[in-house]
Amino acid sequence: MARLAPLPIGAAPELKEMFEKQLKSNHYVANSQLIMQRKPKLVLAMRTLSAAVFDPEGEVSLGLKRLLAYVVARTHGCHY
Repeated sequence: MARLAPLPIGAAPELKEMFEKQLKSNHYVANSQLIMQRKPKLVLAMRTLSAAVFDPEGEVSLGLKRLLAYVVARTHGCHY
């Protein structure tokens, strides 16, 4: 459980459009991102890192990366 409450979408205007797109495609925005929007640059940096990790041109297949992300999340109690 997070120690900080997630902020509503739109609390950081520069992230609103990105969150709305994510909401349309995934049907949710991760609480971690809603919490981190207190520092918008942090959200953008994490998204850049995630894009690099899940780069489809990497040596490990995208399917395996997603499976590993799921297993790690479930191991830590996240309903990824």
